[in-house]
Amino acid sequence: MKGLVVNEDNKLYLEEKLPIPELGEYDALVKIDCCMICNGTDMGVIQGLVPEIERYPVVLGHEDAGKVVKIGSKVKSYHVGDLVVRAGQNPTEKFASGWGGFAEYGIVKDYSAAKENGVDVPDIELGITQQVCPSDMKPEDASLLITLKETYSALQRIGAAGAKKMVVIGDGPVALAFLSCGRLQGIQEIYICGNHQEKLDIAMKLGASGVYLNKDVEAVKEASTLFHRNIDFCIDTIGTNATITQCMDYIVNDGVIAVYGLKSDGGLNVPLPELRNFTIRYVQWPLPDAEAQAHEPVVNAIMDKTIDTSAFITHRFSVLDYEKGFQAVRDHSALKVVLSF
Repeated sequence: MKGLVVNEDNKLYLEEKLPIPELGEYDALVKIDCCMICNGTDMGVIQGLVPEIERYPVVLGHEDAGKVVKIGSKVKSYHVGDLVVRAGQNPTEKFASGWGGFAEYGIVKDYSAAKENGVDVPDIELGITQQVCPSDMKPEDASLLITLKETYSALQRIGAAGAKKMVVIGDGPVALAFLSCGRLQGIQEIYICGNHQEKLDIAMKLGASGVYLNKDVEAVKEASTLFHRNIDFCIDTIGTNATITQCMDYIVNDGVIAVYGLKSDGGLNVPLPELRNFTIRYVQWPLPDAEAQAHEPVVNAIMDKTIDTSAFITHRFSVLDYEKGFQAVRDHSALKVVLSF
């Protein structure tokens, strides 16, 4: 089968002869329809910056959706024809698994059935977030679920639901996901600070209370005045010392800075504010149980169009044109790019 692989030299290429995953008793085989490029993690894997990836070559991708075509003998949670998310690859002697959603076939694991039977299956915890979607959901919307559920669950983990004011630093797909999921959780005012006016315009269409262009000196001054010690939660989707410091100026006494972005230089070096009570919380990696619990509310919001998925998906390519998709991410012309098989 075909799949996108990153080699030892950090080069991405289309491998034509990946092995189709072998099916275990608690596995279901999935024909993957599409997979989205994760602007953070996938690009980090390509650059060799994700410590969870310990060897190369590695099969890339984790934001995929497809339909079950075959089930193992002990599977109860999946049925042939089900639309599922987060199918992946088991590592093989030749290819490691960077979750492996950019491949023609993947597997999902029946976590519930294995636990019910008391069986210890390798990597069975992956099955917690490999969930079934409505049959009439578009595969690309199902693929977008991954980003939305990760951000929805991050907001739940930091206790932001119902907050009065939140600022999001960044204007990429993760920032817009925090905006959409924050509105879904009843956060009253959500503001976006970013570097691209066209993406800030999308944020306004999605319901932002206000947007501020970091390149505009007057806008930055206005934001500093409006936000200073006035923001309950500040979400940093970039993850640098500079952006964390920016958040420091905004939060109220006992406020929370939640760092989601992965662009840290390996250490935290920010000036301490005059505040004596504040929290810096890292939520860079989803917790499986929390992400799984976000499935139903986010699915419902997509299906009833409370969340506008069309605002996120800006580029669509065949997997054969993967280079165009990744270039659109690199040059910041895209929000979410979906590659289809």
